[in-house]
Amino acid sequence: MRREVYERPKNEIEQQLARHNLEKDMAQDHRASIRPVSPGHVRRLRAERWGLIVFLVLVVGCVGLAIGLS
Repeated sequence: MRREVYERPKNEIEQQLARHNLEKDMAQDHRASIRPVSPGHVRRLRAERWGLIVFLVLVVGCVGLAIGLS
């Protein structure tokens, strides 16, 4: 995750501040990534996954049908 604040600091103090903010943001992201996942969230992810699989099968089937009929 890149933020504009980390792109081009102008002086040493801004570099130190940007480094501190980057470390703080990385620590927050790490804490969020190791947080336990709720069962409701897992169910939603599984439903989304199956929805995408069904959509992909339908698209591939339609393309195959279109190629077969032409």
